[in-house]
Amino acid sequence: MHLCRPLLAHMKIEDKFMPYYRRVQEHAKKQRHRQLPFLSVSKQPSIRPPIPDPRDKLGLMKIDLAREMNVKTGDRVQVLFGSEKGKQGVITRLVQDGKNTVIVSGINLKRSFWHPEPGPGRPSIVSVECPIHITNVVLLDPVTKQPTRVKRRYMMNGECVRISKVSGSAMPDPVPVGMSERELLWAKHESQALVKEKARRGPLKEDVFGNRDHFKTLVRIVKGQAAKPGGSAAAEQSAAGDPW
Repeated sequence: MHLCRPLLAHMKIEDKFMPYYRRVQEHAKKQRHRQLPFLSVSKQPSIRPPIPDPRDKLGLMKIDLAREMNVKTGDRVQVLFGSEKGKQGVITRLVQDGKNTVIVSGINLKRSFWHPEPGPGRPSIVSVECPIHITNVVLLDPVTKQPTRVKRRYMMNGECVRISKVSGSAMPDPVPVGMSERELLWAKHESQALVKEKARRGPLKEDVFGNRDHFKTLVRIVKGQAAKPGGSAAAEQSAAGDPW
């Protein structure tokens, strides 16, 4: 903005000389808040209202991170953090529970159930893979074998392919994944152990202490001997000789 010095020379502050930068500020302030003819201009700046977000009414929305991270079943991944850091495995299943977790073969094993067919050389308790959050795993570059992120691009024929950001090469197709040995053992465990009814709390259905008629007969004999004169001593001798 170009200002003429003679026009602003008359500006003073309390009968003192006004610096040039103050004169420029005062002039710009007056130009900003000047009163237009037949119009009343507000001094507040015009602020555009924010765009309404449909998620405000519905609450938080769950995002499928597997789709956003371009991760599929059968991809080889590497663990980033935790006790299994650095280990590699193949994604066998994407857990569809809304928690964005995956099952990786041979990673995060926990003891789960008894072996349905125990024998020599077989573990008594079978370990299974527990879910891992999908942000704790990363895809591996097919060329450098290093962790990489993946982007999607369309080819000339319209096919959508995944491209590694490290080497720029196309990601290979996921390997076919079938049922593992642990899943087969779990299926046998479900068909055998889980079908049987478990003992529940409550009164016992049968007398686990045996028949009590014998004990009742002994009590009757002791009471009869105690009723006779001198029967208490005889009862004590008989009790000392034979505890039953």
